[in-house]
Amino acid sequence: MEKNRLQNSKPQNGCRIIPFPCAIIKETYNNSGFSSKKIPDKIISGRLEDKLPESIPDFRPYLQRNGLILLSWDKRLYKSGSLYTAYWVTSSGIHRYYASPALHIEHFPHAMPHRKSYAAEDGIDFYGEPGPLYIVHVAPELMMSCSEKKIQRPEHIKKLKDMGIKVDFNYSFILTREKKRQFLESTKGA
Repeated sequence: MEKNRLQNSKPQNGCRIIPFPCAIIKETYNNSGFSSKKIPDKIISGRLEDKLPESIPDFRPYLQRNGLILLSWDKRLYKSGSLYTAYWVTSSGIHRYYASPALHIEHFPHAMPHRKSYAAEDGIDFYGEPGPLYIVHVAPELMMSCSEKKIQRPEHIKKLKDMGIKVDFNYSFILTREKKRQFLESTKGA
């Protein structure tokens, strides 16, 4: 039925306009072997007031950093095993988003931002990489692009402080400066 509508579309001003409803695009990709970016079935609420399922390790208290708010983390299965990636937003100043490298569980509690990110990056299947097995959303309201983030960020920081998290939320975290500082510290002993 849709194919007939596409074939019967008449040229306008010498141009043929072919409408592509989402259902047709999705069906075409799935039937031809292409996989569209799949949103994982396992999105887990890890809000501060929520209890995580027993099968999910709770990294919330371990991934808070000076100048950052933990947004989420995901788990993906690679050839080398299960790897975790954390996502943060700055806790003060301009909203900047960062992600850690993919790390094995024993190194993950020490994860630090490694690259720039964007708020809704977690859960996206990058070309040639596996999609996440699950994603834990700690502060999904801070991931959305809206003016309310200016109000929500201080509210979230207050909750973290009330829980006893003792990081410096006023610290101005800038990735290039932090990488330079880490490099200088690592070369002091060399």
